[in-house]
Formats: sequence, structure tokens, C-alpha cells
Amino acid sequence: MKKNRKNLALLLLAASLLAGCAGQSNSQSSQSSQAKSEKKAESKASSKSAAKSAASSAVSSTKSSSSQASSKSAAKSAASSAVSSTKSSSSQASSKSSAASSSQRADVNRMGTLTSQLRVKLPGMLLPAADGLGQGSSNLNIRYTSSSSQNVVYYSVGNSPLALNDSRIASEKPYAVLTEKKNVADASSLINYQEPKTGLPAVKIASNVTGTEEGAAGSTYLQFNQGQWSFVVRASNVQGQKPLPTAQKLLALYQQYGLPDTAAKSSVQVDVGESLGSLNTVITWAKGSSVYQLKAHSAETAFKMLKSLN
Repeated sequence: MKKNRKNLALLLLAASLLAGCAGQSNSQSSQSSQAKSEKKAESKASSKSAAKSAASSAVSSTKSSSSQASSKSAAKSAASSAVSSTKSSSSQASSKSSAASSSQRADVNRMGTLTSQLRVKLPGMLLPAADGLGQGSSNLNIRYTSSSSQNVVYYSVGNSPLALNDSRIASEKPYAVLTEKKNVADASSLINYQEPKTGLPAVKIASNVTGTEEGAAGSTYLQFNQGQWSFVVRASNVQGQKPLPTAQKLLALYQQYGLPDTAAKSSVQVDVGESLGSLNTVITWAKGSSVYQLKAHSAETAFKMLKSLN
């Protein structure tokens, strides 16, 4: 009986040990399974993270490429715009230059056309080929009178170009008047040449040119001579004018443009002050049996016109 109890106890102990081993095995298996699950989860998470990173990198790369493409497109657009602008500016400049050139040609042609017509009407008279104007040449108008003793040509600028000797030109103020007196017996009486004066205060006009100055009747007269020409400048004392600046300008114009060839002594007389219609510059000289006189509103205009005389 005791032996049976002992055997029963051994069986129970063995069963208990077997149960414990089985539980432990199950526990280890469960832990191993859990570990494997965790590893799979980590692997999936890692894969997802890598995928996200790759996707983010792809997006970033795409954005960068898009940005670079956009920058290149903008640069090309800017370059194209700059080229277009340059071409436009060049085209405008070319158009303006062409228009200015066309205008200058029209101005020259007008003076040339009117002068050619004058030569037919006044054969043998010396005439200028240049109008002497700084502006207004496109509206240059010319009228003339002629007789057996003299020819007179009036140069003016109107509101519109008119035909030679159009009656409406008579109402325009001339900026220059050229006169030819024909078959003159005594040219000196018309020319009014002034011999160099002595005993008067000397005035230095240039480094190698000296003139003389004298006062009379509320005016100051400054005179100097060059070759066959006498130059006299009158300034009004009442108006506070000074003759020296005008005398210096006259000398400079003479040195730049010269004056008509003349065997006789000739003269240049200028009143200080220039205005349209004033005709304050008077240049008189002889050519053959004729005496010519050009009156102009400015000395520079007169010298330019006489430079082209033929």
C-alpha cells in the first residue's frame, strides 16, 4: 500500500515536471514568436521610413529640377525680352536717325530748289547755297525784286513752305536780305570802309589783333581791320551794352568762315544785339561793277550764307 502511494507520488511529480517543461517551452515559443513579430514590425517600419525618405527625396529632386527649369525659363525669357528691347530701341533709333536724315535732305533740297529757280530769274547774281539757319529750313521762303539797277532777295521762315515769290511771303519778317547794286561808278561811297584809326584807346581783341575804341552820341564804337576788311561794332551805352564780346565773335567767325573775295576795300558793321527782323549785321563788298550787301539778323547766319556764295 505504501509502495503504491510512493509510486503515485512519483507519477504526480513527473507529471508536474512535464507540465512545467511544457509551460516553459510554450513561454519560450511565445517569446520567440513575439520577438519575430517585433522584428517584422520593425522591418516594416524601417521599410516604410525608407520609402517615405525615398519619396521625399524624389519630391525634393523634382521640386529642385522644376525650380531649375523655372529659373532657366525665366532667364531665357529675360534674355529674350532684353534682346527684343534692344532690337526695338535699335529700330527706334534707326527710325529717328532716318527721319532726321530725311528732314535734313528735305531742308537742303528746299534751299537748293529755290536757289536754282532764282538763278534763272536773276542770271549773273551771286547767290548763297546755304540758308544759314539753325532751324526752320523746311519752312524757308524766298521772294525777290528786280530792276535794271538792282536785285534784292528776301529770305524768311514762314508757317509753311511757299512757292518762290508767293505774295504771302511779303508779310513775313526776313532774317536776311541780299542786295546787288549793278553798274556802280563809285563803290566806296556804298561800302563805307573804315581806315585803321590812331590816337584812340587800344583794345586787345585777340592775342595778335588789336582794335581801337571811341565814344560818340551815346554809343561806343570798337573797330579792327583784317586785310581788305574793316570791322566796326556799335554798342549802346544807354542799354549798358559792351562791344568787345561781339568784336571777338566777329573775329572768330571771320577766321572760321572767311568773307567773299574782293579787290576793293569792304566793310562789316554790327550793332550789338540780335533779334528776328533786326538785320543788325551789315556786310558790304564789291564784285566787278556790282556792289553786294547782305543784312542778317545774326552775324553767324551772315557768315554761313556768304561762305556758300557762288
